[in-house]
Amino acid sequence: MEPLLKFYASRWALLFSLIAMIACSLGFNELQMRLGADIIDVLRGGYDADTVQERFLIYGEAGRALYARATLSLDVFYPFAYSTFFACLIVMGAVSPRARYLVIIPIAVALLDLGENISIYMLLTNFPDISDAQIARASTLTVAKWWAVVLMLVVAFGQLFVRLTMLTIGQLRR
Repeated sequence: MEPLLKFYASRWALLFSLIAMIACSLGFNELQMRLGADIIDVLRGGYDADTVQERFLIYGEAGRALYARATLSLDVFYPFAYSTFFACLIVMGAVSPRARYLVIIPIAVALLDLGENISIYMLLTNFPDISDAQIARASTLTVAKWWAVVLMLVVAFGQLFVRLTMLTIGQLRR
């Protein structure tokens, strides 16, 4: 785990992951423009069969194929980019050596996101022959991912806030 923590402590890892996140965000914006509607990954409250049906019909056959390709390329790279970025923030903001091990949270979020991507890919490639159970699984992973993202943000920015507060108080006492 120490080599991974050392990697996350690198400013180069932070910078590269930030640039990768921005590039992926631009890619997702382009994807959604081409699809004519938001991708279902962004539906924080989840989705049901009617929503999937509606969106997938808006995308059309070519759009579903494009989205499926993006799910296995762009949306595989993106979880690695953002999990690295937030893991870097956690390690750099850690107020104790043990706090650095909170990097497990961004790693877990990325794994949830990858599971969600596989589920969405299966929906896209099997449409219209998809079951309610497949939709429920994908939707549950989407909701779980977004809750985990919130936790990741709270931990990362919480660590940084505490670290900056400690530095500020330390400066004031001098």
